[in-house]
Amino acid sequence: MINFDGKCFSSFKAVPEESLSCLTFLPIHTHHLIAFGGKISLLESHYFSIMASLRRFRVEIPMHFTLDFFQEQTDLLNNFNKSTPDIQQLSLKFYRKKPPTQEEAVSPICFLMQGNESTWENKTLDLTLYKDHYVFASAYSNLFQTNASLRQLGEVFAYENGFGAALLLNDHKRLVESTHGAVFLIQPDGIQTPALSEGTANTVIRNAFIEFLKKESEIQQFETEIAVFSIQQAEEVFLISSAYGFLHIGQFRKKKFGKEKSVSLRLQFLDYLKNQL
Repeated sequence: MINFDGKCFSSFKAVPEESLSCLTFLPIHTHHLIAFGGKISLLESHYFSIMASLRRFRVEIPMHFTLDFFQEQTDLLNNFNKSTPDIQQLSLKFYRKKPPTQEEAVSPICFLMQGNESTWENKTLDLTLYKDHYVFASAYSNLFQTNASLRQLGEVFAYENGFGAALLLNDHKRLVESTHGAVFLIQPDGIQTPALSEGTANTVIRNAFIEFLKKESEIQQFETEIAVFSIQQAEEVFLISSAYGFLHIGQFRKKKFGKEKSVSLRLQFLDYLKNQL
């Protein structure tokens, strides 16, 4: 079941051929959201993040892309499916309707929305390090779409070698993020995560968790530079993304991690997200 530019279809086969031609282009922006009972959590933050990303990619943003528009599209999709999951992961992809030309450099866009039932279960993965390619430590890397292909390569590398996810490094050989979301390390003095200046994707869920720590937790958080050896000094490691949820890390190299504190944080953060409807 998909919502293609405001119309729902049971499959891609049902989408008119002239509309499907948009999918021959790479998506200019991919955005993941979480909905509880059909209601998008952190809707305002997601909206402004989407608008900022689309503006940076120099496209014509439709006037009907209002604050409530994406909630309305979620309702449309769930009504078409005749079901509303308790926790739902929504994927939004934006495409150019036609390639930019000298006569029309700023092209119109369309979107594709897909929804999947999700759980924030107590899932534990083992990590590896992907070093074939590096993320550039620049503001352009803060856009999620910039390093999407690199994350996919790292994900395949992890799966081929029997791991659940892989860590990505920047061109300074420091930790940036993972193939499955933002990385957080629980250290004796607080929780560390790579700063945006390291090239980390500036996602809504990452920012929401940092805001949650500031408001709801007594644990201090630090956005900083993180060397690879610091990972093995951590007490616990976990990953957060709207696409994969909250993932605990069991082992990286020879270091095995606990998850007592991060399990508590996962449950608290899930309640926090439910309160942001």
